Amino acid sequence: MRFRVDPLPRPGAYGGAAIVVDVIRATTTAALYLKAGATALVLARGVEAARALRQDGEILAGEVGGLPPEGFDLGNSPREVDGVVGKVVVMATTNGTRAVHAAMGARWILLGSLQNARAVAERAVATGEEVHLVCAGKEGQVALDDLYAAGVIGRHLQALGFSPEGEMAHLALCLAVNRPLPVLSVSEAAQALVRVGLGEDVAECARVDVHGVVPRFLGMRGEGMVFGG
Repeated sequence: MRFRVDPLPRPGAYGGAAIVVDVIRATTTAALYLKAGATALVLARGVEAARALRQDGEILAGEVGGLPPEGFDLGNSPREVDGVVGKVVVMATTNGTRAVHAAMGARWILLGSLQNARAVAERAVATGEEVHLVCAGKEGQVALDDLYAAGVIGRHLQALGFSPEGEMAHLALCLAVNRPLPVLSVSEAAQALVRVGLGEDVAECARVDVHGVVPRFLGMRGEGMVFGG
């Protein structure tokens, strides 16, 4: 079996299993919401869609320019996931949740990060499908941090018998021989967080294989994609 790495999403291109990666920060934080006790995630394409999808008693989380939009309960920080026990979290981010919607059509859609790298690779292998690692990128540009995280997940896929296909898969694997924090810290996503005072989030996103929670696509709620653990 094979895995590919897309440095940017390709809407409509996916079958098999898709692992969406927005390591700084959406897919890291999404898994942590479930780990912290959220009952489900509803991922929206954008802020206004999230506001429309939110139902009474649900948590509204996300960011524009790295910061929570007006009226949101939470931002997109992996260090701020308290208060979600027993709640549904409706989430919208600049890059990550849009990338998840771009993966529609895949038979399995999983959210991957460094924190759940081994677990998401194992879950993808268990589907019996070829795997696409879909990097969110940053505002339409290839993102170093996402390629690196895809490489770390790809190394786990290799260990489970999968073979890389295409130049981007091999490039990601080459990046993954480096330590995580130095690579993530020089990415544009990390630098943007530093500029808005959220640089500490980068170190949290750089932690590797620290939990086994893998958000998986369950179905649609209106225009929102519902994920559970």
